Amino acid sequence: MKKIILSLFLIASLGVNAQILNVKNTTKVAVPAGVKVSTAQLSPDGKWAVISHQSSLGLDKIDLSTNKLTRISDTGNGFDLKISGDNNTVIFRESNYGTDKRRYTTLKSVNISTGATKVVSPTTRDTRVFATDAAKALKANAGTFVGEATRPVASINRGSMYITQNGITTLVAPQGVEGKSYLWPQVSPDGKKILYFVVGEGCFVCNIDGSNPIAQGVLRASVWYDNNTIVGMDHKDDGVKTTSSKLIAKRINSSTTQVLTTSSVKAMYPSVGANNISFVTPQGEFFVLNISK
Repeated sequence: MKKIILSLFLIASLGVNAQILNVKNTTKVAVPAGVKVSTAQLSPDGKWAVISHQSSLGLDKIDLSTNKLTRISDTGNGFDLKISGDNNTVIFRESNYGTDKRRYTTLKSVNISTGATKVVSPTTRDTRVFATDAAKALKANAGTFVGEATRPVASINRGSMYITQNGITTLVAPQGVEGKSYLWPQVSPDGKKILYFVVGEGCFVCNIDGSNPIAQGVLRASVWYDNNTIVGMDHKDDGVKTTSSKLIAKRINSSTTQVLTTSSVKAMYPSVGANNISFVTPQGEFFVLNISK
Protein backbone atom coordinates (compact mmCIF):
# COMPACT_ATOMS: atom_id res chain seq x y z
CA MET A 1 0.00 0.00 0.00
CA LYS A 2 1.23 3.41 -0.85
CA LYS A 3 2.39 5.61 1.96
CA ILE A 4 0.97 9.07 2.25
CA ILE A 5 3.80 11.58 2.33
CA LEU A 6 2.79 14.69 4.19
CA SER A 7 4.32 18.09 3.91
CA LEU A 8 7.10 18.89 6.34
CA PHE A 9 5.78 19.62 9.78
CA LEU A 10 6.43 23.09 11.08
CA ILE A 11 9.77 23.24 12.91
CA ALA A 12 9.64 25.75 15.71
CA SER A 13 11.33 26.37 19.02
CA LEU A 14 10.08 26.52 22.58
CA GLY A 15 13.34 27.90 23.91
CA VAL A 16 16.46 28.79 21.97
CA ASN A 17 15.63 29.17 18.28
CA ALA A 18 17.68 26.33 16.81
CA GLN A 19 17.21 23.20 14.75
CA ILE A 20 18.23 20.08 16.61
CA LEU A 21 17.04 17.44 14.13
CA ASN A 22 16.65 17.74 10.38
CA VAL A 23 13.22 16.30 9.61
CA LYS A 24 13.23 15.40 5.90
CA ASN A 25 9.58 14.43 5.75
CA THR A 26 6.77 12.92 7.75
CA THR A 27 5.07 9.73 6.59
CA LYS A 28 1.62 8.56 7.58
CA VAL A 29 1.93 4.79 7.47
CA ALA A 30 -0.92 3.24 5.50
CA VAL A 31 -2.10 0.50 7.83
CA PRO A 32 -4.87 -1.81 6.58
CA ALA A 33 -8.42 -0.49 6.66
CA GLY A 34 -10.01 -0.78 10.07
CA VAL A 35 -6.71 -0.97 11.95
CA LYS A 36 -6.37 1.62 14.69
CA VAL A 37 -2.90 1.65 16.21
CA SER A 38 -2.62 1.95 19.98
CA THR A 39 1.16 1.72 20.43
CA ALA A 40 4.09 1.47 18.04
CA GLN A 41 7.69 0.51 18.85
CA LEU A 42 10.34 1.01 16.18
CA SER A 43 13.08 -1.56 15.71
CA PRO A 44 16.57 -0.19 16.47
CA ASP A 45 17.40 -0.12 12.74
CA GLY A 46 14.15 1.76 12.03
CA LYS A 47 13.06 -0.62 9.28
CA TRP A 48 10.01 -2.09 11.02
CA ALA A 49 7.84 -1.65 14.07
CA VAL A 50 5.60 -3.65 16.36
CA ILE A 51 2.10 -2.24 16.74
CA SER A 52 -0.75 -2.98 19.13
CA HIS A 53 -4.41 -2.25 18.49
CA GLN A 54 -6.94 0.04 20.14
CA SER A 55 -9.90 -2.31 19.93
CA SER A 56 -8.31 -5.67 20.71
CA LEU A 57 -5.31 -7.50 22.09
CA GLY A 58 -2.68 -8.72 19.65
CA LEU A 59 0.64 -7.59 18.22
CA ASP A 60 1.74 -7.21 14.61
CA LYS A 61 5.12 -6.53 13.04
CA ILE A 62 4.79 -3.96 10.25
CA ASP A 63 7.45 -3.61 7.56
CA LEU A 64 7.86 0.12 6.92
CA SER A 65 8.95 -0.40 3.31
CA THR A 66 5.93 -2.50 2.30
CA ASN A 67 3.41 -1.89 5.14
CA LYS A 68 2.95 -5.67 5.33
CA LEU A 69 1.62 -6.92 8.68
CA THR A 70 2.88 -10.13 10.27
CA ARG A 71 1.09 -11.44 13.35
CA ILE A 72 3.33 -11.93 16.41
CA SER A 73 0.75 -12.67 19.11
CA ASP A 74 -3.03 -12.89 19.29
CA THR A 75 -3.18 -11.84 22.96
CA GLY A 76 0.01 -9.80 23.46
CA ASN A 77 -0.11 -6.15 24.42
CA GLY A 78 2.19 -3.25 23.56
CA PHE A 79 2.73 -1.91 27.07
CA ASP A 80 6.48 -1.71 27.77
CA LEU A 81 7.26 -3.94 24.80
CA LYS A 82 11.00 -4.34 24.09
CA ILE A 83 13.00 -5.02 20.92
CA SER A 84 16.54 -6.32 21.28
CA GLY A 85 19.51 -4.37 19.96
CA ASP A 86 20.15 -6.96 17.24
CA ASN A 87 16.67 -6.27 15.76
CA ASN A 88 15.75 -9.94 16.03
CA THR A 89 13.89 -10.50 19.31
CA VAL A 90 10.66 -8.94 20.59
CA ILE A 91 9.80 -9.38 24.27
CA PHE A 92 6.21 -8.72 25.32
CA ARG A 93 3.48 -9.48 27.83
CA GLU A 94 0.68 -11.81 26.79
CA SER A 95 -2.53 -11.51 28.79
CA ASN A 96 -5.31 -14.06 29.22
CA TYR A 97 -8.26 -14.54 31.58
CA GLY A 98 -8.40 -17.70 33.69
CA THR A 99 -11.43 -19.73 34.73
CA ASP A 100 -11.62 -17.51 37.81
CA LYS A 101 -12.17 -14.55 35.42
CA ARG A 102 -8.98 -12.88 36.62
CA ARG A 103 -6.29 -11.67 34.23
CA TYR A 104 -2.98 -13.55 34.04
CA THR A 105 0.21 -12.44 32.33
CA THR A 106 2.93 -14.45 30.60
CA LEU A 107 6.22 -12.89 29.49
CA LYS A 108 7.16 -14.16 26.03
CA SER A 109 9.69 -13.54 23.29
CA VAL A 110 9.48 -14.06 19.56
CA ASN A 111 12.36 -14.51 17.12
CA ILE A 112 11.67 -12.23 14.15
CA SER A 113 13.75 -14.34 11.75
CA THR A 114 12.12 -17.68 12.53
CA GLY A 115 8.81 -16.68 14.10
CA ALA A 116 9.52 -19.02 17.02
CA THR A 117 7.93 -17.97 20.31
CA LYS A 118 9.07 -19.02 23.77
CA VAL A 119 8.05 -18.35 27.35
CA VAL A 120 10.48 -16.12 29.23
CA SER A 121 8.51 -16.02 32.48
CA PRO A 122 5.64 -18.37 33.49
CA THR A 123 2.05 -17.25 33.71
CA THR A 124 1.40 -15.19 36.82
CA ARG A 125 -1.05 -12.75 38.34
CA ASP A 126 1.81 -10.29 38.80
CA THR A 127 2.89 -7.97 36.01
CA ARG A 128 6.59 -8.71 35.64
CA VAL A 129 9.10 -5.93 35.11
CA PHE A 130 11.59 -6.80 32.41
CA ALA A 131 14.26 -5.41 30.11
CA THR A 132 16.41 -6.55 27.20
CA ASP A 133 20.15 -6.96 27.01
CA ALA A 134 21.38 -7.82 23.52
CA ALA A 135 19.03 -10.66 22.51
CA LYS A 136 18.20 -11.77 26.02
CA ALA A 137 15.17 -10.99 28.14
CA LEU A 138 15.86 -10.08 31.75
CA LYS A 139 13.12 -10.62 34.32
CA ALA A 140 12.76 -8.64 37.48
CA ASN A 141 11.08 -9.26 40.78
CA ALA A 142 10.80 -6.28 43.12
CA GLY A 143 13.41 -4.49 41.05
CA THR A 144 15.98 -7.30 41.09
CA PHE A 145 16.87 -8.62 37.65
CA VAL A 146 17.44 -12.29 36.99
CA GLY A 147 20.54 -12.53 34.79
CA GLU A 148 23.56 -10.31 34.42
CA ALA A 149 23.29 -7.40 32.00
CA THR A 150 26.29 -6.13 30.06
CA ARG A 151 25.05 -2.54 30.36
CA PRO A 152 22.96 -0.72 32.99
CA VAL A 153 19.25 -1.53 32.98
CA ALA A 154 16.56 0.77 34.43
CA SER A 155 13.27 -0.47 35.89
CA ILE A 156 10.32 0.72 37.94
CA ASN A 157 8.72 -1.22 40.76
CA ARG A 158 5.77 0.28 42.64
CA GLY A 159 6.78 3.81 41.68
CA SER A 160 10.43 3.44 42.69
CA MET A 161 13.32 3.47 40.20
CA TYR A 162 16.09 0.89 40.11
CA ILE A 163 19.33 0.47 38.17
CA THR A 164 20.91 -2.94 37.63
CA GLN A 165 24.65 -3.03 36.87
CA ASN A 166 27.02 -5.99 36.93
CA GLY A 167 24.34 -8.18 38.47
CA ILE A 168 23.63 -5.75 41.32
CA THR A 169 20.34 -3.85 41.56
CA THR A 170 20.26 -0.51 43.39
CA LEU A 171 17.43 1.82 44.32
CA VAL A 172 18.00 5.20 42.63
CA ALA A 173 15.97 8.15 43.94
CA PRO A 174 17.27 11.51 42.65
CA GLN A 175 14.14 13.29 43.94
CA GLY A 176 13.82 11.16 47.06
CA VAL A 177 11.39 8.36 47.85
CA GLU A 178 8.62 9.67 50.10
CA GLY A 179 5.57 10.67 48.07
CA LYS A 180 7.39 10.24 44.74
CA SER A 181 6.31 8.18 41.77
CA TYR A 182 8.83 7.58 38.97
CA LEU A 183 7.92 6.68 35.38
CA TRP A 184 9.45 5.95 31.95
CA PRO A 185 13.10 5.35 32.95
CA GLN A 186 15.59 4.93 30.12
CA VAL A 187 19.36 4.55 30.19
CA SER A 188 21.27 6.64 27.64
CA PRO A 189 22.92 4.83 24.71
CA ASP A 190 26.36 5.25 26.31
CA GLY A 191 25.08 3.88 29.65
CA LYS A 192 26.07 6.96 31.62
CA LYS A 193 22.73 8.71 32.31
CA ILE A 194 19.11 8.00 33.18
CA LEU A 195 16.11 9.74 31.61
CA TYR A 196 12.97 9.57 33.76
CA PHE A 197 9.74 11.31 34.77
CA VAL A 198 8.50 12.17 38.25
CA VAL A 199 4.74 12.52 38.59
CA GLY A 200 3.82 16.11 39.42
CA GLU A 201 7.34 17.39 38.75
CA GLY A 202 8.33 16.61 35.17
CA CYS A 203 11.14 15.07 33.16
CA PHE A 204 14.73 14.79 34.39
CA VAL A 205 18.14 13.45 33.40
CA CYS A 206 20.63 12.32 36.06
CA ASN A 207 23.90 10.43 36.21
CA ILE A 208 23.67 6.63 36.29
CA ASP A 209 24.17 6.69 40.08
CA GLY A 210 21.27 9.14 40.55
CA SER A 211 23.44 12.22 41.12
CA ASN A 212 23.05 15.64 39.50
CA PRO A 213 19.40 15.54 38.34
CA ILE A 214 18.69 18.19 35.71
CA ALA A 215 15.12 19.25 34.88
CA GLN A 216 14.08 18.89 31.24
CA GLY A 217 10.57 20.35 31.45
CA VAL A 218 7.25 18.57 31.42
CA LEU A 219 8.03 16.15 28.61
CA ARG A 220 6.13 12.90 28.96
CA ALA A 221 7.13 9.43 27.72
CA SER A 222 10.53 10.79 26.67
CA VAL A 223 13.09 8.62 24.88
CA TRP A 224 16.75 9.06 24.00
CA TYR A 225 17.52 10.08 20.42
CA ASP A 226 21.26 10.13 21.14
CA ASN A 227 23.45 10.74 24.19
CA ASN A 228 22.72 14.47 24.16
CA THR A 229 19.18 14.63 22.78
CA ILE A 230 15.79 13.44 24.04
CA VAL A 231 12.36 13.40 22.38
CA GLY A 232 9.18 13.59 24.43
CA MET A 233 5.59 14.73 24.19
CA ASP A 234 4.15 18.02 25.38
CA HIS A 235 0.75 16.61 26.28
CA LYS A 236 -2.39 18.35 27.53
CA ASP A 237 -5.80 16.92 28.39
CA ASP A 238 -9.07 17.98 29.98
CA GLY A 239 -9.10 15.09 32.42
CA VAL A 240 -10.95 12.84 29.99
CA LYS A 241 -9.36 13.16 26.56
CA THR A 242 -6.25 14.59 24.95
CA THR A 243 -6.71 18.19 23.84
CA SER A 244 -3.25 18.65 22.31
CA SER A 245 0.05 16.82 22.09
CA LYS A 246 3.21 17.57 20.16
CA LEU A 247 6.66 16.04 19.99
CA ILE A 248 9.59 18.07 21.31
CA ALA A 249 13.31 17.42 20.78
CA LYS A 250 15.58 18.83 23.49
CA ARG A 251 19.29 19.08 24.18
CA ILE A 252 19.70 17.78 27.72
CA ASN A 253 22.40 20.22 28.82
CA SER A 254 20.79 23.39 27.47
CA SER A 255 17.45 25.10 26.99
CA THR A 256 17.54 24.37 23.26
CA THR A 257 14.32 22.73 22.08
CA GLN A 258 12.62 22.06 18.77
CA VAL A 259 8.96 21.35 18.07
CA LEU A 260 8.81 18.44 15.62
CA THR A 261 5.06 18.32 14.92
CA THR A 262 2.22 20.77 14.38
CA SER A 263 -1.17 21.22 16.02
CA SER A 264 -2.79 19.42 13.06
CA VAL A 265 -2.06 16.09 14.77
CA LYS A 266 -1.96 14.97 18.39
CA ALA A 267 1.46 13.30 18.42
CA MET A 268 1.91 10.85 21.27
CA TYR A 269 4.37 8.25 22.58
CA PRO A 270 7.52 8.68 20.48
CA SER A 271 9.79 5.80 19.54
CA VAL A 272 13.26 6.13 18.03
CA GLY A 273 14.92 4.12 15.27
CA ALA A 274 18.27 4.60 13.52
CA ASN A 275 17.13 7.47 11.29
CA ASN A 276 13.50 7.98 12.24
CA ILE A 277 11.06 8.77 15.03
CA SER A 278 7.54 7.37 15.19
CA PHE A 279 4.41 8.43 17.02
CA VAL A 280 0.74 7.53 17.25
CA THR A 281 -2.41 9.62 17.59
CA PRO A 282 -5.58 9.13 19.67
CA GLN A 283 -7.38 8.42 16.37
CA GLY A 284 -5.22 5.33 15.82
CA GLU A 285 -2.94 6.82 13.18
CA PHE A 286 0.74 5.88 12.90
CA PHE A 287 3.34 8.39 11.68
CA VAL A 288 7.08 8.24 11.06
CA LEU A 289 9.39 11.27 10.96
CA ASN A 290 12.35 10.59 8.68
CA ILE A 291 15.50 12.23 10.02
CA SER A 292 18.53 13.32 7.99
CA LYS A 293 21.79 13.31 9.95
